Amino acid sequence: MRAIHRAAAGLAALSLAFGLAACSSSDSGSGSSSSAGGDTSGPALTVVGKPFTTELYGVGLPLDSPYCEQVNAAIKDMIDDGTWQAKLDAEMQGVAYTPNPETNPPKDFEVCDHTGNAGLVTAGKITIGIKFDQPHLGFKDGNTYTGFDVDVATYVAGKLGFSADQIVWVESVSAQRETLLQNHQVDMIFATYSITDARKEKVEFAGPYFVAGQDLLIRTGTTDITGPESLNNGKKLCSVAGSTPAQKIKDSYATDVELIEFQTYSECVQALLANKVDAVTTDDIILAGLAAAAN
Repeated sequence: MRAIHRAAAGLAALSLAFGLAACSSSDSGSGSSSSAGGDTSGPALTVVGKPFTTELYGVGLPLDSPYCEQVNAAIKDMIDDGTWQAKLDAEMQGVAYTPNPETNPPKDFEVCDHTGNAGLVTAGKITIGIKFDQPHLGFKDGNTYTGFDVDVATYVAGKLGFSADQIVWVESVSAQRETLLQNHQVDMIFATYSITDARKEKVEFAGPYFVAGQDLLIRTGTTDITGPESLNNGKKLCSVAGSTPAQKIKDSYATDVELIEFQTYSECVQALLANKVDAVTTDDIILAGLAAAAN
């Protein structure tokens, strides 16, 4: 597997990535997929196929956190009072994405197994981990933080008694989420954090607050990638370190796909636009936001 490289997250990284779209068709790159030649007037990236997994986005908490039940109650309130739907609709403006109405908003929530007494990371403030490079979900632009994860986190924090100016936002890349929680560097994480049994051995989860499905992002005009099964024959598939989607594809759909890992999805998008990889995989709502930002 290719060594992991760290690049600047946030708006600067995404701007660089999307600036590469104009030259992507002339860069030979991996050469293992066919893409539209020379026409850069249309969308640069497309989400392809139908979701083929179910991913429950939970709120990550330290095992000794006292907030699990309160977070569950806050998420339920957000759904019941209509704020959940209003925030999601606002964030998805201009994004080609419709959540699955059979699973969203969520109806079943995690059982809080631990009763903790951990103090706040910083007295009088709540420290929350989010992604900095996921448009419409968790995104940092200068000192401004936007996206559905940010909206949900801000609402939950309010229910816990913290105003927006009492929130400290911390970047939580996938590979560091458990470490941040276990080391009490954050009080909780809202970062497209899928609930899994393996992770529940290390951290507590509240929620879920959203249910997504795994999908693929490709260059518009690519004709030989239609779903996970079409990633065989040595195609290069990008995802982020510490996440599970790429390995799921290799295990269940395309055994000889080559997995490429970076620390952030913005790096995967850069590689895709530059023809260095053939596809990016993660959850459909993340890919839809990345496609919208690139297009």
